Amino acid sequence: MEIRQLKYFVVLAEELHFRKAAARLCISQPPLSTAIKQMESELGTQLFERNTKSVTLTAAGRALYPQAQRTLAQFELACAITRRTGGGALGQLRLGYTGGMLLRGLPQMMRSYEAQQPGVDVSLCEMGSAAQADAIEHRRLAGGFLHASVLPPVLDYITVRRESFVCCVPAGHPVARHKTISLRMLADEPWILFARDTSPSYFDSVLAMSTAAGFSPHIQHNVTHWISAVLLVAQGGGVAVVPRAFTASGIPGVKYLGIRENVSESLAHFAWRKDDDDPALARFIKHVRAWPRRRTAAQHP
Repeated sequence: MEIRQLKYFVVLAEELHFRKAAARLCISQPPLSTAIKQMESELGTQLFERNTKSVTLTAAGRALYPQAQRTLAQFELACAITRRTGGGALGQLRLGYTGGMLLRGLPQMMRSYEAQQPGVDVSLCEMGSAAQADAIEHRRLAGGFLHASVLPPVLDYITVRRESFVCCVPAGHPVARHKTISLRMLADEPWILFARDTSPSYFDSVLAMSTAAGFSPHIQHNVTHWISAVLLVAQGGGVAVVPRAFTASGIPGVKYLGIRENVSESLAHFAWRKDDDDPALARFIKHVRAWPRRRTAAQHP
């Protein structure tokens, strides 16, 4: 039995007049009559009593009518969901992010996207950059906000933030009175760094700056979150190099200083698989591309 036949049956059941039902369906009477006869043949029972004066539903027809209505409604809902999903208005996205993105506008970006796309369920998972790249490559994440100088060839990306690094030292440290220093002044200090397997790009950037300053840092502590690095510095655990965005973190007990050997930049990317054809992801990528303009417009109405 076809959906078309069910629709014909429902309209005829409501009109109880072949000519009026055919007009409502924008067809002629013969196709309507043929469709109803085919239904009755397939079901093995009569759905309508008809004579030259009237058309009425049989007991079987009355039983079928509410079921047919529900079936048609469910079919229309399925079609609507399919269209909206195909257009990217409905769906689910599981995205990764590094903790530093919370200071780079990620919460505001997500609120803006969710307001525009309420039908897409977005969940965020905090992960290191290397773990995100692997999870995206193996489809455990749809995309992610990460730091990486080299990404797997199956991934594409947008650079969403570019900023300099700053040195983070305890507020009472002798160099804290300066605005800009050479990292060489901290050559003998214990250093707090991300482990290289957690964020290779960050690790290599710090080593490049220390090499430019003429020393190799003594790494005392390895961390997996930016906040951990800053909190360790605040408690006298050593010194660290962090992206400039962290100057807005509000954590007391630390001082941020410019770096003369700032030969590297902190680059934040949004990455995804090149062959991912999810329309919801495509809409999200479009939102990410447009976000700098939206943020500027919001800041300068």
